[in-house]
Amino acid sequence: MDKTDFLLSLDYELFFGKNPGSVEHCMIKPTQELVKVLDKFNAKVSLFVDVGFLVKLKEYAPRYPELATQYQQIQTQLLTLSQQGHDIQLHIHPHWFDSRYDQHGWKIDTTRYRLHDFSQQEIAMIVKSYKEELQLFSHKEVFAFRAGGWCIQPFDKIKQALQENSIWLDSTVFNAGHSDDPSRYFNFQKMPHEAHWFFSGDPLQEDNKGFFTELPISSFKTSPLFFWKLAFRKKFASQQFKPFGDGQAMIAHGNYYIERLTKTTHGPVMIDGAKAGQLQSAFKQHLKANNKHSVFNVMGHPKSLSLFSLKKLQQFLENNKNLNFITFQDLKELKNNRI
Repeated sequence: MDKTDFLLSLDYELFFGKNPGSVEHCMIKPTQELVKVLDKFNAKVSLFVDVGFLVKLKEYAPRYPELATQYQQIQTQLLTLSQQGHDIQLHIHPHWFDSRYDQHGWKIDTTRYRLHDFSQQEIAMIVKSYKEELQLFSHKEVFAFRAGGWCIQPFDKIKQALQENSIWLDSTVFNAGHSDDPSRYFNFQKMPHEAHWFFSGDPLQEDNKGFFTELPISSFKTSPLFFWKLAFRKKFASQQFKPFGDGQAMIAHGNYYIERLTKTTHGPVMIDGAKAGQLQSAFKQHLKANNKHSVFNVMGHPKSLSLFSLKKLQQFLENNKNLNFITFQDLKELKNNRI
């Protein structure tokens, strides 16, 4: 049987609500627990690192020793993982540009949540400085990108900054995904049904001469019943469903919750919390709907992992022996693999 490429890509970050949580419980410890599971199968993880947070840690480190320690802990973990064959790539939540720290902790300002909320000059500065910073946390080249909150549109506004910094592979879009929240807008409903594709000014428009390559996140159709169960588990959670992260998520626009509790929706395949229970069903759907060259690209967040997440991930890896574990470093040939 042909093997299916399996890519696990997690967004490595804090929360963005009133309580962002701690580096220890949102990033360091859950990543350690995840790698323990992956090591049993010689599998690797690709981490999309929220670099704006690292930049802020470095900025405040001279005044706050606890932030200097956090910066060093993160750098040690990521460099070690990179040395072991795991992958470190670029994730941008630009609200860190406006957020502040004092003796009472972080003051998170998400007024400018999307990279598009900044001027062209600021975008150029953010992408350049963030990539340069991230290279200090990896032994390998940084060339892949995932937009914070999946907010990659309109791509034209951020295109030049990414291209000038040799960021040529994107992994943000997922089939039929959309958000009508004005502050976190995206719409992937016209995504090409391909394993991957080249593009220029729009990640949803194929262009074989385009500079960029899109590797979509795998998606899965979910009924409202799942989200009703999820809401119940959050209210009456057993220990196995409790996330490792100790922070508070941003509150979404009201329509976000209404839609998921009343309609069948599409979302990325995730290992976060109870969503990890969908892994096997999503994989069967992936095999049925895609050609053998498609990558089963599963995402998640260390902060949102739970004991249930790790249990279901291990079961999935045990039950599927036909997986070829890859990272974005294994996909460099896509850049020049044109028809």
